[in-house]
Amino acid sequence: MTTKELRPQTQAKKNAVALIQAARDAGWRRAKFEIRPDGSVTVDAGMAEIEGGDEFLDSDLRMGK
Repeated sequence: MTTKELRPQTQAKKNAVALIQAARDAGWRRAKFEIRPDGSVTVDAGMAEIEGGDEFLDSDLRMGK
């Protein structure tokens, strides 16, 4: 590998950074990329914020019972 060649994962990270920057410049409210060691990529992007989905009841927690 010469000094100018990039590893595939390094190039993927640079591409993800460029895409996130472009999405935010275009007014997207959220843009997230996950690149896993196995090479798989997850993209979560949208024009609206995600509404809370973390609602739970104390009775749903069973710790210490």
